[in-house]
Amino acid sequence: MVRLFINNIDVNFNSYITFNWIHRSDELMRYSVKGYSLKNFLKCSIRNFVFKNPTPFLLSYEITQRCNARCSFCGYWRLKNPSLGLPLDKIKKIFNDSYDLGCVISIITGGEPLLRKDIPEVFKLAKQTGFSTVLLTNGYLLSKRIHEMHRFVDSINVSIDFPDARHDKIRGLPGLLNKTIEGIRLARRYGIAVNINCVVTAQHSLEDIRKLLFMAKELDTTASFEPVFETPVSEGSILGSMSKEDANLLKIRDWSFVRRFTEMLLYYKKNGFGKTVLNTDAFLNITREKRDYTCYPFSTQLGIGYNGDVTSMCVLGVPKGYLGNALKQNLKELWYSENARALREKYRNCKLASKYGCYLLCITEPSLLFTHPSVFLEYVKRVI
Repeated sequence: MVRLFINNIDVNFNSYITFNWIHRSDELMRYSVKGYSLKNFLKCSIRNFVFKNPTPFLLSYEITQRCNARCSFCGYWRLKNPSLGLPLDKIKKIFNDSYDLGCVISIITGGEPLLRKDIPEVFKLAKQTGFSTVLLTNGYLLSKRIHEMHRFVDSINVSIDFPDARHDKIRGLPGLLNKTIEGIRLARRYGIAVNINCVVTAQHSLEDIRKLLFMAKELDTTASFEPVFETPVSEGSILGSMSKEDANLLKIRDWSFVRRFTEMLLYYKKNGFGKTVLNTDAFLNITREKRDYTCYPFSTQLGIGYNGDVTSMCVLGVPKGYLGNALKQNLKELWYSENARALREKYRNCKLASKYGCYLLCITEPSLLFTHPSVFLEYVKRVI
């Protein structure tokens, strides 16, 4: 078996760093930075970038293992007994403890989160805790369920791999693309920020990427792109596994194509699509040149699984980043444990990005904040 990580947990960090003061009477009164606590935002920023004390910005929470898609590259639908996830009382504990640790953004992922009947209550609970909220979805149920939860969702990240019927085929859901576009239009009418994410494979052409970019502009969303990569060990991917034959259809063997599509995105960013392309220049340049970078997958991001397990956000799986369980142990103690510190040091010394093409957007972009000041400046330019 060959394991490939696509974009089950992908989230785009810089689409949520948007500064605007809001006050909503139906929530706890607090000054916010796009819906999340200013206190936590400043605390995380100072601890991470001034005192070099790792404090997570992001909680990435796998709300369920169940999924309605049959993506060729993913194993969720192959599970014999996929878990629906935890009940609300236990989710509340995870939210409270994560917020107390410092998280300011709650990213709800899966599986497919919209399969949970109580998903509006989950997002309401996250907002009441103090989080800015992000939904990761394949989009199939978005138009059906957005009306129930639009007041509690700040941002949506939806996967669109191809601008045509190939998207439905690779995801195993007939009609998926049209339903997703319908859901995106409704979300934008509610004023919810939307990002379209595409994982670029050997099946893509430059024209495919260009069409997706123009689709995003027409839908008034952002778009992000990242190359698919192969994990070196079986534990690397969250669940995704596929046959060698299928993997060979997606695996990028000629990096010159990656150079071409990143150069095209850099060009479009300078020519009318600066607000549409979500990738930062630093990310695109490092990916184009296939360079190593200093990785911080367990400094700005806290990953919690469907059963409360706490893991790093490293998807290569070298080393495996399991720390404990947030329901059975003290989350702060887990985060600042000796094991956690040792893992962070190993990740910082990882030199596998260039070897395996590991440029996962939700890991690379936040990591570059520590080493490339231009990334922060680009975030600021987006919102002024």
